[in-house]
Amino acid sequence: MRIAIATDVYLPQLSGIADSIDTLASELRKAGHAVRIYAPRVAAADDLADVRRLPAWSLPGSAGGLQLVLPFGMLADMRAFRPDVIHVHIFGAVGWAAVYAARRLRVPVVGTDHTFPADYLHYVHLGFRPLPALVKKFAALFYSRCRMVTAPSRSMLDELAAFGLTAPSTVVSNPIRIGLFRPLSGRDQLKRKLAIGPEAVLLFGRLAAEKNLELAVDLFAEVAKRRPAELVVVGDGPYRADLEKHLAERRVLAHTRFLGELHGEPLNEAINACDVYLITSKSETQSMTMLQASAAGVPVVAVRAGGLPETFALVAVNAPPQLRRRIRTVSSSGKRTPILLVPAVNSLGSSDRAGPIRVKGAGQRSLAIIRKLPDLSPTKRSS
Repeated sequence: MRIAIATDVYLPQLSGIADSIDTLASELRKAGHAVRIYAPRVAAADDLADVRRLPAWSLPGSAGGLQLVLPFGMLADMRAFRPDVIHVHIFGAVGWAAVYAARRLRVPVVGTDHTFPADYLHYVHLGFRPLPALVKKFAALFYSRCRMVTAPSRSMLDELAAFGLTAPSTVVSNPIRIGLFRPLSGRDQLKRKLAIGPEAVLLFGRLAAEKNLELAVDLFAEVAKRRPAELVVVGDGPYRADLEKHLAERRVLAHTRFLGELHGEPLNEAINACDVYLITSKSETQSMTMLQASAAGVPVVAVRAGGLPETFALVAVNAPPQLRRRIRTVSSSGKRTPILLVPAVNSLGSSDRAGPIRVKGAGQRSLAIIRKLPDLSPTKRSS
């Protein structure tokens, strides 16, 4: 098959969405399918033959995380590529251009909703009522133009349905590279190599306001009062300066190691060198970093918010003492068993509770959904 993927977020942007799309595209290509990605041109982006970069400008305050994209030439390029199906991720400018192209080319559209969009309005200073509700309705309107909609969590689909989604939908987990994210032996040697202490709490991913990092700092500060704990931060983002300020205010900046943005085996080594992963974000549908840390064998402690409860055993977001006790218990126990609950998932990746899936399963399930679309035939394409 020939599959066009349209997204407003893609590598080298630091984003779980970008990682998910890249992993899916890689597996589709390995299975013999032709894949072409339409994505914004961002700083340090590689020029690849199967990626069409579109003119884009970073929104102020987002540190490159959010882009204003002008999809010039996208329709002509898609017409030349002749896709059998278009897969849209995120309902930004590229997503809308893809929906328009699908109508002109008479091919079906599959949509994947990765995130709760209203949580990002603060970047453009529009987080006041009634705009969050309007954005959710706008998202439902967009995805209703798709033949099928997927999301990595049931809560994401429930929100879309509550605001008017009319298209069929199903849950498909985010894929992770289990060949990369895996438990490593010699954890003590990794700790010495990275100068990480014996009790390390990990913060991992994009540092942004919507990740609720102040709560993570407050919880770690309470842990540090009772344990010789160290906070290890892997990642970067627009909230870095504010995070350092809050760490200093809580007097734990000296107990914090910033390792910066890591990739590949160095990233997996840093994850393995830590003793517990703490995630306090309330805007996740199914956190890629949480799946990756769990695949590496690191225990995860998270808040009960967004789509996170569908995958892990969690504590309530309004109960910091419980979370503090959980962190202290896990970080000092020496156990390496993830507190992960993986429910059964059927052949299409559909279930009421999404669990992490093997990377090959992501491609197979996406293809299974595509092939079930009505009217999917090369004869339906325009010339």
